[in-house]
Amino acid sequence: MAVTKAKIRKLIKMGDLLCSSFTLEEAYGVIGREMINFFPSGAFYRFNAPKNLLEAAAGWGDAPKETVFPPDDCLAVRRNRPHLVAGTAKGLPCPHIDKGRDDRGSMCIPMRVYGEFIGLLHVLFPLPAGADSRASSRQLGASGQLAQLAARQISLTLKNLQFREELSSMYKKDPLTGLINRRFLEDALTRELKKAQREEKPVAVVFMDIDHLGHINQSFGLEAGERIIKDLGVFLGETFQGKDMAARWGADEFVLVLPGLSVEAARRRAENLRETLSDHAARDGHRHMRRVTLSIGVAASPVHGEDASDLLQSARAAVRKAKTEGRDRVCVAE
Repeated sequence: MAVTKAKIRKLIKMGDLLCSSFTLEEAYGVIGREMINFFPSGAFYRFNAPKNLLEAAAGWGDAPKETVFPPDDCLAVRRNRPHLVAGTAKGLPCPHIDKGRDDRGSMCIPMRVYGEFIGLLHVLFPLPAGADSRASSRQLGASGQLAQLAARQISLTLKNLQFREELSSMYKKDPLTGLINRRFLEDALTRELKKAQREEKPVAVVFMDIDHLGHINQSFGLEAGERIIKDLGVFLGETFQGKDMAARWGADEFVLVLPGLSVEAARRRAENLRETLSDHAARDGHRHMRRVTLSIGVAASPVHGEDASDLLQSARAAVRKAKTEGRDRVCVAE
């Protein structure tokens, strides 16, 4: 019994939907909705390489017994080939699934693209009741063939989406700090300003410069300076989340975009940032930050400009004022 033309058409439809997905999460949703057209129950497990775990990213029908498990708990992964179980009569069930039942079979398919292990497809399907051994073999063969075709289509699409997200991350993020970079921040600020104009709300920009970083590099080496930049970037990323944006602008410069905040509210946030940074530097593992201070400039639309360029220039001018007044302080744009 071969895979029917109707199933092939549904596979093509699923492939089209997967290819039109913008993100991996969107693709996982497609898998959960469409795979039930082929198998009544199952799950796709993505491989989390840093943790060496398989994690359920999409499921349909009966919930899987295990949502997270090590790859070695799957016989298909151990053997690097599809593993078929036909009820209690054929095949050894994997430790991560329920014990075999006479009325259904299962198949686990390890998914590799260009030699890289990306996940596991696990499907469950009903076994024909009262059929002879030849009919049962044909049924198992068709189910196994369909599962492997689906796994191949899913794996190629997910890998392409993974590549796309990695490239997008490279475009958006500064490699040292993990914050968004200057190029992406300028685009994001322009979008925020247009939205703010429609809603008649302000957008604040906080520009900051690490004081005396050049002296630190000369005295203690470039590695010490990079460590400070990285630590500050992580601190800002953890402190400013949600609708707020933190970015690395240049070598020792950082920018915060704070939608909805007035100049005075942004100034208070900036002052609080200086105090919080001092507390952060006093903790174990961050003592290298104890002498780090910031010169900070604050500007907000529409008072200091209505486009990204004017607003950033106003905030940078306030930073220069903070430096001339002695550094380690917050100044508001004039």
